[in-house]
Amino acid sequence: MEFLERTYLVNDKATKMYAFTLDSVELQQQTLNKDQCRGEKPEELGAGAIYHCHGNSKATENRAKEQLHAKWKLSAASGICFVFMIAEVVGGHIAGSLAVVTDAAHLLTDLTSFLLSLFSLWLSSKPPSKRLTFGWHRAEILGALLSILCVWVVTGVLVYLACERLLYPDYQIQATMMIIVSGCAVAANIILSLILHQRRPGHNHKEVQANASVRAAFVHALGDLFQSISVLTSALIIYFKPDYKMADPLCTFVFSILVLASTITVLKDFCILLMEGVPKNLNYNRVKELILAVRGVVSVHSLHIWSLTINQLMVSVHVATAASRDSQTVRRDIADALSHSLPVHSLTIQMESAADQDPDCPSCEDPRD
Repeated sequence: MEFLERTYLVNDKATKMYAFTLDSVELQQQTLNKDQCRGEKPEELGAGAIYHCHGNSKATENRAKEQLHAKWKLSAASGICFVFMIAEVVGGHIAGSLAVVTDAAHLLTDLTSFLLSLFSLWLSSKPPSKRLTFGWHRAEILGALLSILCVWVVTGVLVYLACERLLYPDYQIQATMMIIVSGCAVAANIILSLILHQRRPGHNHKEVQANASVRAAFVHALGDLFQSISVLTSALIIYFKPDYKMADPLCTFVFSILVLASTITVLKDFCILLMEGVPKNLNYNRVKELILAVRGVVSVHSLHIWSLTINQLMVSVHVATAASRDSQTVRRDIADALSHSLPVHSLTIQMESAADQDPDCPSCEDPRD
């Protein structure tokens, strides 16, 4: 049987149509690759598709939402803080109350720390440089630590002034004005605390994550609330018992102890972060189990977990794979498993063969509990 070779002639109109079709297909393929690079569904990548190391953008998107939410909270808190600070300065001067004036001074410190936090948030959004390869993210933590340091300094000044009043009780207090001003201060600090309060990280990924600057600002607002309640308490005591004006400096002592206690936990968390420790809401063994659960992983060692800020997780690990599995496939599976379970900002995986492992190497041992 003979097969005849046929030649089809295509006119210009048909040629343009076919060319348009091919261009459309190419355009659709480029769009698909671009969408995949954003990391929306990396698990659906087919054979031969492009897998980009920064394809998962969930951590970046969460960080952007976190910073935007933090800026809104700090801006609103700064405005409220400024208004009530002016009111307390005027009211405290009229009432002659040290507690009210020192509370206003504490509000001034809060306002300064809020503005400092806003500046550190702006600084942390600057891109990395060849010297600061991780960027300016730690500026947020340094700003938060400086904010807490301001709380300690102001508390020390208040204790000194309270001691002076106990040693030299030659002063008069207008209890009525003190009650009015301190009552307004309590209301203002409750509003500030509600604005700056952040929920604990949960299973709902749509919630905005916690921010270090806002957390430090919340400690300030909480300290102000304790101070305002102590001032209001002393004002009520002095109003009903004018001879008990010592309540004014004594309440300042009580407030100082409460404020210092409220800063200890936050200070401890920030110090662990600066020491490159594992974040407190993350378990080292859980991360290791996630990696070991990936098919083809034989062993895991040199696992390091730290954080640039509260929510910017960094992971570095050495993984030994089975000879029957492709190491690049295993690496992709590990990256997918971690990125879907943790807010990983940067992930570094060193692939090794099981035959190259040294069981006596001290550097490959797991860290102590």
